[in-house]
Amino acid sequence: MQSAMIPWGAWRGNKNLSMNFPKNWKLHVASMADVKDISRADIKRAFANPIGHETIRKLAEGKKTAAIAVDDLTRPTQAYRFMPFIIDELKKGGIGEDGIIILMAIGCHRPLMKMDQEKKLGKKVANRFPVINHHPYENIVNVGATSRGTPVQINRHFIEADLKIGVGFITPHPSAGFGGGGKIVIPGLGSIDTIEKNHRPAFMEKIGGTGFSQGYDLNKNELRRDMEEGARMAGLDVIVNSVGTSDGRTAGVFIGDLVKAHRAAVELARKVYITDAPSEVDIGIFNAFPEDTELVQAQKALNVWTGNMNRRIVREGGKVVITTASSDGLGFHSLADPGMRMYRPAAHRKSVAEIFKGRKVLMFSPNCSPSDLYTRYPRSVMIRNKWEDILEELKDGDSGQTVAIFPNGSLQFTPI
Repeated sequence: MQSAMIPWGAWRGNKNLSMNFPKNWKLHVASMADVKDISRADIKRAFANPIGHETIRKLAEGKKTAAIAVDDLTRPTQAYRFMPFIIDELKKGGIGEDGIIILMAIGCHRPLMKMDQEKKLGKKVANRFPVINHHPYENIVNVGATSRGTPVQINRHFIEADLKIGVGFITPHPSAGFGGGGKIVIPGLGSIDTIEKNHRPAFMEKIGGTGFSQGYDLNKNELRRDMEEGARMAGLDVIVNSVGTSDGRTAGVFIGDLVKAHRAAVELARKVYITDAPSEVDIGIFNAFPEDTELVQAQKALNVWTGNMNRRIVREGGKVVITTASSDGLGFHSLADPGMRMYRPAAHRKSVAEIFKGRKVLMFSPNCSPSDLYTRYPRSVMIRNKWEDILEELKDGDSGQTVAIFPNGSLQFTPI
């Protein structure tokens, strides 16, 4: 046998998982370009040189309160590395510790309990300041509507703060192009009506786009523009956005204006996440890390393919394997779960449906059951909890097969 390693278990050790294959199979590990983890000095330098904006310290002058909105564990943002810098900037600008509140901008995701908060924010910070989970049904303030008609109904704590900061991550997103930026407010801090109105056209595939490629103009993405307009109306003053590495660390951090700093971060992401992928292989293995905390997020493992459907990574009649630790099991989404107002099966997107059509699709997840899987995936998809069982499903007699492995499928993209 021969083996290959993939990263595994974001926020649960960030370890490596070994997968075995027959010796006569031809393996190709299609890794992203990647860079090294940044240093503390790099982070300090970024805070001292914001993009399109004054420093957080300067913005804090004359203000009494600050709300820091932070994304959840479905994103690998190392917020615990940035929070001390943010708090130091606020204090030096004149905002006391009793004027600082932290909001978990979970949108429609599950709340973060103390252990989760400590992982995301750092133990000291999570126990030093009030940490409140956003709720899309309560504690909402209406500040108007965007030019596209989306009601801007946002978390009251955020609206009432004098200074508003958003901490997020740059990940390829099938509708908004990339995560981060104004997305921390909409959907992160929006009401269920705000999130639905903003998301529905994209769910129906009428607006938005993959937008991962180098030549794509993110400013033309109507979904993102709606988010950014709403975030400005809500008063988002400054963002702290990071780009990830293949092992769940930080390739770069960008501070500043919610559009200018975001676009600068995206440019780095396009360099770090780019991948040279093969075509027409027999088997494609798409790993969800670093967005592998729950099965709800697992479909993002296919980002490396759905971001460029011109490249047929797996041949027709081949096999597709989605791998995810899903340490939290199925996961939760109060907008798109079964019975919720925008429930859609995983294969409703045209690009995903095309991948599933005519190919054998398997899910490898040690922490999920068939009953979890079939709340979102068609019955044609198989789930297995052990890699050995996946391997048995992949074998095709004694013939050798070509295999492409994408260790970070949720982050990776191929050039057009």
